[in-house]
Amino acid sequence: MQDKSEYIAELKFCLWHREEKWWCASWWWTKCIQCAAPYLLYKLISWKILHWDMDRLNLEDWKLLVEKS
Repeated sequence: MQDKSEYIAELKFCLWHREEKWWCASWWWTKCIQCAAPYLLYKLISWKILHWDMDRLNLEDWKLLVEKS
């Protein structure tokens, strides 16, 4: 299992791509708003599941979650 800080760094990198580039080198055909990677990374960091019946998180929501991690 990876260190929690590695997952946080990966999530920050993902959010940086979302904010600065609006694309991802791994999933260039997937729009950021559709991507599951941030949700899965957050689950690995916090062991909390962001449920499917919620609205998709925007960039500012993600930044707040990362700060709390």
